[in-house]
Amino acid sequence: MKTARTLASLAIAALVGVALSGPASAVTLQRGADVAVLQHIAAKAGDTVTVSAKTANLRGTPSAKGKKVASLAQGTKLTVVAVEKSGWLKVKGAAGDGYVSGKLVK
Repeated sequence: MKTARTLASLAIAALVGVALSGPASAVTLQRGADVAVLQHIAAKAGDTVTVSAKTANLRGTPSAKGKKVASLAQGTKLTVVAVEKSGWLKVKGAAGDGYVSGKLVK
């Protein structure tokens, strides 16, 4: 009986710990889907997003190391072409086509 209570207590503690720990990162991706949930904002191909950071770099590849194509000011509107599994968005806008981190738009 004591063993059953101990196991039940451990199971409840584990569930509470998982519930309180929250998400591991700001980016949650759904495998096989063309949708990424970025900081509680869902983006998909065809959506319009706005640069929320003071500035954002438009890059040639979906990486912070990718060649900088343009610098985008806060409030710049972009059309999402595709969503990368890494959390980067392929976008098009007045500055051209490229990639922007999903963390920098809303």
